[in-house]
Amino acid sequence: MSLYKVGETWYVYLTHQGERTRRSAGTADKRAAQKYHDQLKAELWQRRTAGHTWYDAIRLWLDQGERDESDRYRLRAIGIGDIALERITAELVEEKLAGKRAANWQRYRNLILAVLNAARAARWISETPKIVSKKAAPGRVRWLTRDEWERLHRHLPEHLKPLAVFAISTGLRQHNVTHLEWSQVDIKRRVAWIHADQAKGGKAIGVPLSDDAVAVLQTQQAAQGARRGKWVFPYRGAPLGKIKTAWGKALKRAEIENFTWHDLRHTWASWHIMAGTPLEVLQKLGGWSDIRMVLRYAHLAPEHLAGFANNYATDLRHSRAAA
Repeated sequence: MSLYKVGETWYVYLTHQGERTRRSAGTADKRAAQKYHDQLKAELWQRRTAGHTWYDAIRLWLDQGERDESDRYRLRAIGIGDIALERITAELVEEKLAGKRAANWQRYRNLILAVLNAARAARWISETPKIVSKKAAPGRVRWLTRDEWERLHRHLPEHLKPLAVFAISTGLRQHNVTHLEWSQVDIKRRVAWIHADQAKGGKAIGVPLSDDAVAVLQTQQAAQGARRGKWVFPYRGAPLGKIKTAWGKALKRAEIENFTWHDLRHTWASWHIMAGTPLEVLQKLGGWSDIRMVLRYAHLAPEHLAGFANNYATDLRHSRAAA
């Protein structure tokens, strides 16, 4: 127990970061003893967290694994500043995120919590703030027609063309394409694989390669030749960290609006559904853990329901025939 009584006097017993602290509260009043307990606990945490700032927590989190460039950008854009960790409250974070749409709010919120959870695991803070979660309303799926894709492909700069073709041929997410390694590809077997720690769902994904995907890999292989390094799609010797400026200019030249790189994955899925790929097969191809993520594409192929379209009138036809 954190509070116990000896005779008429209350005592405080705390274990903090492996160290045990026993002190007399100097009072017979339990409420006063509880207040002393809370103050002592806060004091112990302040000793440990003194000097640690938001920037320290960011550096800690970045050092714990490979991070996406988009996350680094968001951390710079949040604007919290190099303040003491104990000053970061839910109110402060929500003020910084004010005005962001639900989906963007969630991305920033989850990123901030990831950084603060790392600080908490390091015992720099005692707890993380309870930041409000916002649920985005389901939106429309944006995908390209074949004509739009051909138009966009023509206007893409050369360093983005193989990446885009491979993305729209496999449905892989941006980071999985830009950071694909040759060790993850078997052209002879026509397969690639995404490791569990690289997959959004936390499970390894096997990727069967289409003719277009294989052709892209063969072209990359021939272009790199004996100089072939670690990455399938290197740009100046390293993976592309950010696809924004050149991509945006290509979209503008192709006169395509409201389209993101991730929408290439939506396009791949939409084309599959319209070509008759069953939903459960598409789920496995896309590495979705929940079939509900695939159902948003189902409306694109209503043909499998066509045989039932006249069922509503069956009884009416029979009654007419009887008359």
